[in-house]
Amino acid sequence: MSSESTIVVCAHNEADYIRLCLESLVAQTLRPTLIIVVADRCTDGTISVARDVLNGTNSTIIEKKARSWRYSISESLEIARHRAVGDGLVVVDADMTVPRNFLERLLPQLTQYASVSAFARTDPTQGLLNRVVLVWERTYSFAPLGQQPRGGARAISSKSLEKIGGFRDVQAWDSDIDQRFRVMGFKVKLDRRLVVLHRRKMTLRRSIHYQIQMGRARRELKVSLARTVLHALVRLRPFVIYGYLKEVNQGGTRDK
Repeated sequence: MSSESTIVVCAHNEADYIRLCLESLVAQTLRPTLIIVVADRCTDGTISVARDVLNGTNSTIIEKKARSWRYSISESLEIARHRAVGDGLVVVDADMTVPRNFLERLLPQLTQYASVSAFARTDPTQGLLNRVVLVWERTYSFAPLGQQPRGGARAISSKSLEKIGGFRDVQAWDSDIDQRFRVMGFKVKLDRRLVVLHRRKMTLRRSIHYQIQMGRARRELKVSLARTVLHALVRLRPFVIYGYLKEVNQGGTRDK
C-alpha cells in the first residue's frame, strides 16, 4: 500500500466542533499527505476556523455552494475522492476527535481490509443526554449482528473503493460501501481497540431525527422490515421503524 493518505472532513455549519477535530488530525504521529475539508454551503464560521487550523499544512478547503445529489454528504465525499492522493482515504466526521496514533493504527490494516473503522464513543461531558446515550450504546452487545462499522472515523482503500465505483447517492454511505465491498469479496473491520470521541451535544430532537434517518437508510439498503423491527426493539429505537415505513411510502411515491 502507498504511504500517502488523504483525510476528508465534510462539514455543514460545524464551527462549534471542527476546530478540535482538525487539531487532532494535524497532531497525528503519522502525518497525512493531504487534508481536505469540504465546506458544504456553510453560513457560519466553519471555513475561517478550518483556514486558521490548517494554515501551513498541506490541505485544501473545497467550498461547496450547491448540491446536485439527493444526499449531500455522499456527494461531498465523491468530490473529495477525486481530489485525494494515496491509497488511504480517511473519512473523519467534523464532530469527532481522534487520538494521535489514529492514522498509525488504521492505515497499515488496509493491506488486509478494504475499510477499517474506529470505535466511536459518545462524549459524556456534553450533557445528561450524552451520558444516557453512552450507557445506551451498550445495547450493541445484544443487537442481532452486534456493532457494525460506521463512517464517522474510518480508513478506506482508495483502490478498493475505485473497484466498486466510489461513493453513491445514498444516505448511509458507510453501510453502502461496506455492503458492496463484501459482495466483491473484500473484508471490512471495526477496530474496537481504537476509540474516537463523538463530541456532538445530543438533544431529544436530534436523537429522534437520527433514528428516523437510520430507518430510511435501512430501507434504502434493502434491509428487511422484520430485521429492522428486531433491530429497533432490541436497540430501543422505535423511530427507526417509523423512518423505514416513511421511506417505503416516499419511495413508492417517487417511483410513480
